[in-house]
Amino acid sequence: MAMRLCSLLLVAVTAFNEEPPPLLNLKTYMQSPQEKFEVLVARPLSAASDAVNEKVDTFLQRVAAVVEEHDRKQGIEALQHMAVRIRLLLQEVVPELLHGRDNSSAVDIDTRPSDGSQATYAQQVLLKLQTYSAWAWPVIIEYTRNAYDDEAITPEIQARMERGTDGSLSYLSSVLVYAWKAAEFQFPVVEAMMERNETSGETLMKAGCAASYAQLLGDITEMYGELSDSKLQCFLNTTNKTHWKRCAFDATNSLQRVTSAIAQAANAMWQCFGIFWGCSQLTNTAYSQLVKALVASEEMSDNCNEESYSLCKPLAFKAMGALSQAAGQMSSATQDCDIKGGSQDSPLNPYAATPFEKREDVPNVTGPTP
Repeated sequence: MAMRLCSLLLVAVTAFNEEPPPLLNLKTYMQSPQEKFEVLVARPLSAASDAVNEKVDTFLQRVAAVVEEHDRKQGIEALQHMAVRIRLLLQEVVPELLHGRDNSSAVDIDTRPSDGSQATYAQQVLLKLQTYSAWAWPVIIEYTRNAYDDEAITPEIQARMERGTDGSLSYLSSVLVYAWKAAEFQFPVVEAMMERNETSGETLMKAGCAASYAQLLGDITEMYGELSDSKLQCFLNTTNKTHWKRCAFDATNSLQRVTSAIAQAANAMWQCFGIFWGCSQLTNTAYSQLVKALVASEEMSDNCNEESYSLCKPLAFKAMGALSQAAGQMSSATQDCDIKGGSQDSPLNPYAATPFEKREDVPNVTGPTP
């Protein structure tokens, strides 16, 4: 028995003195692009979609119960609680969505246009907006949770919000300038569309390009104005809960404009330049819907009371609709996206409104050229 105990101690001491095993390197187990896509893109998006669908089922049952109940006090409490649960859900799933998006072909630039092409610059602007949307989320959701759910803004998050607002205005100013300068490129598109009163594929694509660009320009301009206005509430050194909530609402609404603008820009890539940005359109439309649900949850918290109870249930359905759409788009993205850097050149749109200028070293570009 003593000999056996000594042997066990010797083994234990020897094992303790040995080098620890190397850390698990996931890249070793993700050799193919498909394996990388499954781990880095498909799983996060599927997990986020499943979590949203599961919670929406629960939320809808709760709303249905509130509709059938005649106890207003219980209804207010139930919907106020639901608003908090929506914010908790979004705090969990949006990082999963962003992880999947930023490891996918949503961030790949088509290199076939020349460096000086408007298509190249437009893609760079789109990437800049996506980068901003990833930076903004952690600050906005933490401030919102503090303002609406914890009812206290810490000095740290207050400082982060102030720095984030100033940084956002500076970072996005070049995007706004580009959007307005690029408006001149839409004038020939609209003029050509007006002159040719027909329904050809080319004319319809010109109409779609102009419409998408107009929506993008409106979203970016309104976002910049709302972000500027938010400084009135966000920079006040106050303990007033109304100011905190107004700041959170303005910041969230601005983010919703940005995510909507990104989705519109991705759509415009196809209609205007003939470049397919379908993965970006899907993932950012999902993001926009999730932020829309966050806005609705804030409105629920503000309006689920005795004075404005009639507004609360429609806002709950608005949030459910946005969440359901986001879940569907995230699920679709698992099929339509590729791993970052792994996608092949997609076919070009032969009816693009303003075809891009091709690179001289890419002689086999298919589709229209100017």
